Amino acid sequence: MTDPRFYDSRGPLALGDLAKAIGATIFDGADASFLIQDVSSVDEPGPASLCYALTDAHARRLAGAPVAAVIVTSDVAAAVPPGITALIHPEPAAAFAQAGALFFPDAGRDIGPRGDTLIDPTAVLEPGVTREPGVVVGPGARIGAGTHLAAYAVIGRGVCIGRNGYVGPHACVAYALVGDRVTILSGVRIGTDGFGFVPGRSGLHKVPQLGRVIVQDDAEIGANSCIDRGALGDTVIGEGAKLDNMVHVAHNCRIGRYVILAAQVGMAGSVTIGDGAILGGQVGIADHRTIGPGARIAATSGVTKDLPGGADYGGRPAQPIAEWRREVAAVRRLAKGKKQRDD
Repeated sequence: MTDPRFYDSRGPLALGDLAKAIGATIFDGADASFLIQDVSSVDEPGPASLCYALTDAHARRLAGAPVAAVIVTSDVAAAVPPGITALIHPEPAAAFAQAGALFFPDAGRDIGPRGDTLIDPTAVLEPGVTREPGVVVGPGARIGAGTHLAAYAVIGRGVCIGRNGYVGPHACVAYALVGDRVTILSGVRIGTDGFGFVPGRSGLHKVPQLGRVIVQDDAEIGANSCIDRGALGDTVIGEGAKLDNMVHVAHNCRIGRYVILAAQVGMAGSVTIGDGAILGGQVGIADHRTIGPGARIAATSGVTKDLPGGADYGGRPAQPIAEWRREVAAVRRLAKGKKQRDD
């Protein structure tokens, strides 16, 4: 379920009205007046909510879940568990994006104070918070004692930041819950829109990004890094994690405790990195990959599959580092032999 500290819902919406708006058909004569309260995912279903499923397996996963309705194709409708209404649509993901926009048309556009106010009157700053000129703190935000807000930092609506932290110049923190003793350096963007688009017959549909960012105690976020909020769930930066400058963390990624990410590491959505992993500069990770605890990945490597923890990896695609080094040596020998033959 979406966090009301950050998002204003236009719901509840009647099932029939919702189906009509997205061009879906209600399967098997369900009650069109039933009120849908929210949108949610198959993995984190919410009470009386709407989600979507692309396969029979996804639909069956909803058995016993509190969701009220699910958008599916006609081929998948038979797999929807009893008690859940199926909305039939040829493009479930695109239809769900449209539904999300109906519930949350302003998502991502309302993070700060209204008018000329720099510190919203509903924000709570504990004693000992210090701030430099130009700081903006949005409605309902809470800042813990001993935290320093540098010049022109922007703290969005509903954001909670713990004690003894630091938010650097021109940093922006939105849709986020931040722990104690967290360092956020200059130019950081936390809580930005995830890169969520689904193709449909009428073009690319933007999926409203309705999740949060959770930054646990003692983490450090390097300058100009960007951490996208979750699409529906949370993006998580674990306790004591250290991110270098210009790191990109996409929506719904989960970074473990005491992870080290060197400069320009970039990861696609829903990546999981286990505790204590170390990634060298410019490592790139494909979406939905898992890197095990204690893994070490050489700089500029490209991760295209899951990697077990406690080992060293390198190359493009990333593989056990000894194998990569043998391949590099073999290619070098081939190139040297060809050069000698050409000479």
